[in-house]
Amino acid sequence: MPTLWHADSFSSNELQFWWFNWVAARGLVVTRGPNPHERLRIAVEKWCDGGLPGPLPTRWERFADVAILPATAFTAPTWSPDDELWAAVAKALDVKRLGRMGEVSGPRRESGVELLLGEDDWVVRREHGIDFGYPFTRCMWSAGNVTERGRIADADHTGERILDLFAGIGYYTLPFLTAGAQQHGAGADHVVACEWNPIAANALVWSLEENGLTERCTVLEGDNRQHVFDRAFDRVNLGLLPSSEEGWNQALSALKESGGILHVHALAPGGEEREEAERICTELGSTGPFSCEIQHIEIVKWYAPHQRHIVVDVHAQPVSH
Repeated sequence: MPTLWHADSFSSNELQFWWFNWVAARGLVVTRGPNPHERLRIAVEKWCDGGLPGPLPTRWERFADVAILPATAFTAPTWSPDDELWAAVAKALDVKRLGRMGEVSGPRRESGVELLLGEDDWVVRREHGIDFGYPFTRCMWSAGNVTERGRIADADHTGERILDLFAGIGYYTLPFLTAGAQQHGAGADHVVACEWNPIAANALVWSLEENGLTERCTVLEGDNRQHVFDRAFDRVNLGLLPSSEEGWNQALSALKESGGILHVHALAPGGEEREEAERICTELGSTGPFSCEIQHIEIVKWYAPHQRHIVVDVHAQPVSH
């Protein structure tokens, strides 16, 4: 009888080696199709019947069935974009919906993405084993924070009560409740999530239901400054940029009397992350009833030229007398 084999019996390297040898033995020529940039150029040239009216975007963000173009894409006076152009661009990028980046604006951190093609803006992004649902033209998303979301999801929060003062659509709330994609972490017992943008709060409620986490999270809609919290939390997340300083007093007053951990998001000049972390720690120590020390400094991403997004993990302990 012939020997039966299955693809999952071999490593990816072994399968790739076998495939290349099979191709070479038959003298086959393997060619690649046009890359996305080439497909985009061909599609737009076809739309305009010849020479391009202006430069094409060289980068974009692609997720689910959506591509988000840079804010300057197709905005030069030489362009006269129409629905046919957006359809051609979407097909070239292998998506169904198309948006153009805008500025995050207002105290509620609302997305400025413009919908160019598509009927609605609801999207679900899966990351670290979590489904995040949100309307991408009305709620912001930072792909650059992926490592921080992963760091939270992969940590052990067993038995903890956590307060997330600036929850948004649940960027950090959801990771605090889960065990991560590889099940390396452990979710908290309960998270209280504060969010004053009702659209973002509704998206968070959807994601909690979708991920089966509703019973372990309380969503407080409205200005978190209007809430008075008992000293009941082991950990407080302050995920607001460019500064979360307005929430420091509230965070300190929400920690248990035995202390806990603050995750303070901030901006720091490149190369001066330690200095900024020490300033934050000193300010916190002089503000509240705790002695504060730096537990860890996480460098998340470049936020702007010469500005780093950092997260300072601060260990707050009762002051010994």
